[in-house]
Amino acid sequence: MLLLKYLPTVREPRLYLGMERTYLSYIKFLFVAFGTGVLSEKLTLLFSAIHQDQLVLFFRDLYLLLTWPSLFLLCLVFFRFVSDLRYVDGGVAVTAREIQDPRIYLSAERTMLAWFRSGIAMLAFGFVIEKFDFFLDRLSYLLHAQVDMAHTFAGMDVVFVVLGTINLLLGGVGFGLTVQQVDRGAYTPHKVLYLIYGSSLFAAIVVLSFLLLQVGA
Repeated sequence: MLLLKYLPTVREPRLYLGMERTYLSYIKFLFVAFGTGVLSEKLTLLFSAIHQDQLVLFFRDLYLLLTWPSLFLLCLVFFRFVSDLRYVDGGVAVTAREIQDPRIYLSAERTMLAWFRSGIAMLAFGFVIEKFDFFLDRLSYLLHAQVDMAHTFAGMDVVFVVLGTINLLLGGVGFGLTVQQVDRGAYTPHKVLYLIYGSSLFAAIVVLSFLLLQVGA
């Protein structure tokens, strides 16, 4: 994130790619935090059934701390990325020879792996959220407690899986486009891909917000 706006900048591929990796790390972290909040609320069902009121209060507070703030920060991160992208675009363009620096290919690979790591993390949390009810059911059986499984955040696992798949696809496409452009010596940021991802991210935030409101209703 470019906090010191007065520093000079250039339209150089490694700077764009570095920005992608930075913001993808933020997005991955916030989705992991959101998913952890969802699992925390699921755990309150178990602790409520076994009358562990202190643990119920702790995990409910954790749920409130991790879910809504994470969604808000996801919106903030995306708008911050757009702002930083415009700032870098305002810099001086580098030459074709500088664009064809071999280190840029390595930077493109690291960026692709950042997309893949974010996508795999979202997919993994989607499956964990979907299967966590089974874990609660088995654990409640061992503890001889009756857990009300109606409170399950149905649909959130689908959002995680879909967005994770989009991450994997855009990461692969973005890497291919970057290599083609670097070979030609005329790199431009993949704003169409950013628009697709931003729209997907916005849709995911809207759906997750709706599902949270449904849980609270």
